[in-house]
Amino acid sequence: MRSPPRATERGEGEVLVFDRDGVLHDSRERAWRAYQTARTEMGLWELPDLTGPHELPLIYQGVLSQSLTRWIPYEAAERFWQRHARLTDVTADESAHGVIPELADVLDELGRGPGYGIVTGSHRIAVERLLQRSLDANAMPGVLLSRDEDGRKELKLRLLHRQHGATAYVGDTGSDVRHARAAGLRAIAISYGYADIDDLIAAGPDFVLHTPAGLDAW
Repeated sequence: MRSPPRATERGEGEVLVFDRDGVLHDSRERAWRAYQTARTEMGLWELPDLTGPHELPLIYQGVLSQSLTRWIPYEAAERFWQRHARLTDVTADESAHGVIPELADVLDELGRGPGYGIVTGSHRIAVERLLQRSLDANAMPGVLLSRDEDGRKELKLRLLHRQHGATAYVGDTGSDVRHARAAGLRAIAISYGYADIDDLIAAGPDFVLHTPAGLDAW
């Protein structure tokens, strides 16, 4: 296994874009329950039966749209992830938590300063409701691109790079790292989210942060 890249300080003028789930919000419990529900509803018994959130790294490997093709056809995997996104969104209000506490001050500082963006596979209203639990209006993202907007994550990141000067994307899966690189952004991986460290390193991030406090300090 290659060693993870060493974290360096955030560059002056860095304009950050974040994923939401796994990065800004700990949604692993909901993601696991949504996975199990979608697997049952769709009768996709070929997919692994996960015993808890700790097994999510098994399915969050490589490019997300292809991660389930080890067990089911690509088209079925696409339908599965669409259903999974709907299930995680409709259960978002069940969570008592908003932004991970260590990151609320980070977003507040960015929101009142250089600004920041969010690009996520979740629906806009679910993201906004979650952020509003922890942030006031001045700390909200300047740009939020969600599942409700057309286009792949890579294209949305390119848009933010070109039109808003985004320089780096903070994600928690190998897929996020690859999207960031394809869009011409620095790839910052966090290892406290959905994927395991081996998958993150294999994708080739610029560096890896291991805790929310690490992102705060960086």
